[in-house]
Amino acid sequence: MATQILVQEIIDFLGPDLIEVYGEFKNLYVKHLKPLSSVDRDTLDWVNPSIVNKQEISEKSNARVIIVDSDVQYTKKIASQKKVLIIVDNPKLTLAKIGNNFFVEKYEAGIHGSAVIHPEAKIGDNLYAAANVVIGKCHIGDHVVLHPNVTVNDGVIIGDHVSIKPGAVIGYDGFGYERNEKGDLTKFPQVGGLIIGDYVDVGSGCCIDRGSLGDTLIGFNTKINNLCRIAHNVEIGENVVLAGHVNISGSTIIEDNVWVSPCACFRGHQRVGKKAIIGMGAVVTKDVPPGETWVGNPARRIER
Repeated sequence: MATQILVQEIIDFLGPDLIEVYGEFKNLYVKHLKPLSSVDRDTLDWVNPSIVNKQEISEKSNARVIIVDSDVQYTKKIASQKKVLIIVDNPKLTLAKIGNNFFVEKYEAGIHGSAVIHPEAKIGDNLYAAANVVIGKCHIGDHVVLHPNVTVNDGVIIGDHVSIKPGAVIGYDGFGYERNEKGDLTKFPQVGGLIIGDYVDVGSGCCIDRGSLGDTLIGFNTKINNLCRIAHNVEIGENVVLAGHVNISGSTIIEDNVWVSPCACFRGHQRVGKKAIIGMGAVVTKDVPPGETWVGNPARRIER
């Protein structure tokens, strides 16, 4: 996204996140964000505070404006290069905030002509509904973005500032059956709902089922990567990260701030405690206590 941002605007935007600014930034602009290998003079650069040679990187950067932490000194060398140092506590988080505000393309509210919306759906302000979106008799909050081919079933509640990427299927029947004495299968009623909290992101190709008798719940600010499956009656807390291809069977509870790595699988009816970490490809068959890291098949606790 080509743009040109006045550095003064960025400084004003940071507000209390800003610790200090060194260098002359009047009438100075930045034009883009770039990876380390292609940083040029118009890049808004940043230095990861976890590396040991951040002073050297700052002095060698081709950029004129660099976001750093307070360990980086405004040396005579940096001053002679006419660079600007923006000092913050967390350069990566700061870059994310700046990038989202100034450099990421915004979706303007509007409903594509091919979208189908139930006449009794309750739609909030500034909905973006792309091509072939289908919205059932549900409740959608403000500033929601629905990318192409998203389907939202009846009875779903979606909060504010939610983004759902292409091809996701939201709020359809879960997979539940009971056998009779002959072994024949009878579908268990799937009459519950699905509630998605504010600021949730749902990746492409995800399938999130409605509850069977109760509701499936996705908490505030949870981020779900592509091709995840979340079954009926699952409860996911706040600020949870589900990486790609995670499969969560019914009635699993995942508490706040849990990290689930790619291709992890949950048998169902487990509870994963706050701030736990589930490793890549783990098969979770037992409850996971808060703060622990579990890996393997079957998943087991390891020391970090």
